[in-house]
Amino acid sequence: MPTRIAIACDDIGFERKEELKRYLVEEKGAEIVFDPVTCPEEGVNTFARLADDMAEVIQRDVCRLGIYVCGTGIGFTCQINKHWGIRAVQVSDPYSAKRARLSNNAQVIGLGMRVNGLPAMEMIVDAWLDEPFDFATARENSKRNLLEAKASDERNLVKPDYVAWNMGFEPDEA
Repeated sequence: MPTRIAIACDDIGFERKEELKRYLVEEKGAEIVFDPVTCPEEGVNTFARLADDMAEVIQRDVCRLGIYVCGTGIGFTCQINKHWGIRAVQVSDPYSAKRARLSNNAQVIGLGMRVNGLPAMEMIVDAWLDEPFDFATARENSKRNLLEAKASDERNLVKPDYVAWNMGFEPDEA
């Protein structure tokens, strides 16, 4: 079964998003299930709405991973992190991308068009995708941190009624 991924961008990141989308489909065998920006103009001043939309797609379990491309990847990740259960990180190097997934089970990465070129972004995506979080082999500290993150979300955020999975805080039930 292919990895299902949400992808979005602003006007600055549109062309790079299109290049990454091709890479994800052709080289990684991914299925793009959310791609709302079909031309640069649709990405102008929409990062907050797109963060809301991508968060909901992930919370509803349409897919469990998302990528956003803009100038730096910072603003979008700040915005999407306001949603219950979402862990998003701006990454600019493969090691940070790998650790975002292995240590925090981050579902979303923000990539910066003004930070990295396409080859570097492909390496970042590979590092993030190729070693998914595994509760059986994860460090105990990482698993405890995920439970603390869940407790924090429950204290500080409203969990939408439509959340359809455990958001990666705990192992999926068999």
